[in-house]
This record gives sequence, structure tokens and C-alpha cells, in this order.
Amino acid sequence: MLCPSSNHVPFLTDQSSSLNVSRIELFVIPALAIDSAGYRVCLRLTSNLGFGWSELFIGDTDEMIDLERYSDLLVSFIGSVSLPLLRDFIYDESDHEGRALDLFAAAIQHVTTRSADSASVAGDTEEHVLRGRAVNYVSLF
Repeated sequence: MLCPSSNHVPFLTDQSSSLNVSRIELFVIPALAIDSAGYRVCLRLTSNLGFGWSELFIGDTDEMIDLERYSDLLVSFIGSVSLPLLRDFIYDESDHEGRALDLFAAAIQHVTTRSADSASVAGDTEEHVLRGRAVNYVSLF
């Protein structure tokens, strides 16, 4: 089961013309529910506006993500990201169903719709828990 497509950032508004992304982290953790066999893939975005989070579930029958390919794609977003240009970004067909960009887009939506103060407290707490449970972890900055 995959999370629904975000249509690659159609939701962004012009409230802020850019976002400074300083770090992108990916956590791959085993699913905890008894009836769910698979993994949660969580993306944490650190920016000048605070933290943004997103996640997707990968079942046992789904194709596993390629962390190296995700890293190569996502590292290009470190630095200043123009939100109006990102809105028009066309996803890479080699990225299985655009999952890496869906994760990034959802994290951008999260950080641009929440206040930096409330996101930072929850972000620090959840990051610690996810790092402890992660079977794979990637940090890009």
C-alpha cells in the first residue's frame, strides 16, 4: 500500500517565495501494527521555517525503495528552494511512482502550513524515536 500521490506540489501557495532547506533525513522503520507487514518510510525536512514531516507505508508485496536513488534525487533540494518553481517541477519517471518527490512535497506542505515553533518541539521528539527504530537512515545536508 502506498500513500496517495500529492501530484507533486500543486498545493504550494505564494505566501513565501522560497524555503531554505538545510537537511533532509530518511528513516526506514519496520511497521509496528500486528496486521501490517512492511515498513514506514519517514522523511524529515529541516528548513528556515522549522521541520516538515511526511511518510509512506511500503507493504511486503510493494517494491522497496532505493535509498541511494532517493538520496541522489533529494540532495538537489538542499539549499534555497523556489516554491513557485518547485510547484512546476516534473517528477523523474525513474523514481518509482514519484514516491521520493511525494515524500518531499508532503514535508514541504507540512512545514509551510505549520508554525516553526510547534513543528520544532514535535520534530525533535519524533526524530529521536525514529532514529532508535530505524533499520536504515540517510541524512542529507
